[in-house]
Amino acid sequence: MNNREQAQIKMLGGVCVCLSDNAAVYADDAPFQTIATKTIADTNAVVLASTAAEANNKGFSADKLIAKNEACTLGEQLCARAQVKLNIIGNQTLSQALNGTFSFYYGVSDAVCASRLMSVYNVMNTNQLIITTEYVTTAQLATFLGKINNYTSLTGTTTNAHTGSPALTTEFKNELKEASADIEVIKQLAKPYEETNTLFFNALMGACKIPPITVRHTFANFTLTNSITLALLPDVKGTLSKTKELGLSNSLGIMPYTDVSAGLAMATFALPGFITGIKSVRIIRGATNTFAIALVPGTMTAEMEAAIIAKVDAFIVAENVKKAAKAAKAKARKEAKAAKKKL
Repeated sequence: MNNREQAQIKMLGGVCVCLSDNAAVYADDAPFQTIATKTIADTNAVVLASTAAEANNKGFSADKLIAKNEACTLGEQLCARAQVKLNIIGNQTLSQALNGTFSFYYGVSDAVCASRLMSVYNVMNTNQLIITTEYVTTAQLATFLGKINNYTSLTGTTTNAHTGSPALTTEFKNELKEASADIEVIKQLAKPYEETNTLFFNALMGACKIPPITVRHTFANFTLTNSITLALLPDVKGTLSKTKELGLSNSLGIMPYTDVSAGLAMATFALPGFITGIKSVRIIRGATNTFAIALVPGTMTAEMEAAIIAKVDAFIVAENVKKAAKAAKAKARKEAKAAKKKL
């Protein structure tokens, strides 16, 4: 179920509540009463069909995508570190058996992804003495295997999450199409109430509008490393202007954000003993956005802190100005449309 379908279901629910609460208004209007009864019944069918489709599509959800992303991200990092060691000792054969590119794992089907992840895990696990724990630890390999197992154990296929059309999903879409058609009929039959019962008409028309469609599960993952030693950095505190979440990197140096708005964003990264990092990033809607941040060891001064705060504040002010301008344009269009309607 995509975001628009979620919004449509929410709209249908609101319409049904409005119809039920105002049943007395159209009690003597047989055509309207017929479509109202049909809309409520069709909406109930949509809800039942969506529940069945969601159950059938278990594994097509964000859980599967998150698990895949986590396993691929860690695989990318560990392979890259192992390759550094293998290249130093001149073991090109083993080095070429690994791949430190995120898309090599994430950008393929689930079956191929799982195969590639297990392959590089086996290479690193078998040759851990050669790679040494300075580059890849036993704990990191254990965590990597756990993430692979977690990812592969979830049912479903992430590559078909938005394109697959199993029987239950098809049934849901058909039910939703039928209920959506009911709304158009309601709008037509409700026109007389604009004069006879303005309160009901306005409430119904408001309920018939699809609410703003927000994109859920837009992720942003930042990998934090020491710019000198390349070591992964845990406990880095972060902020991201496109979300209310407060970032904190885990033991693998990964700082995940799970609910981020699309667009240009300003991110900061702070850790004692390092110069606070600040980076402008562009978040792509509905995707998993990955970024690598290298923090420079050093001591922050009051002047440096003030400069970062000023830069972030200036960015937020600029974004608010853009939002205000966009809202003003939308309001002007709405007022122009209303004025035209009165003519």
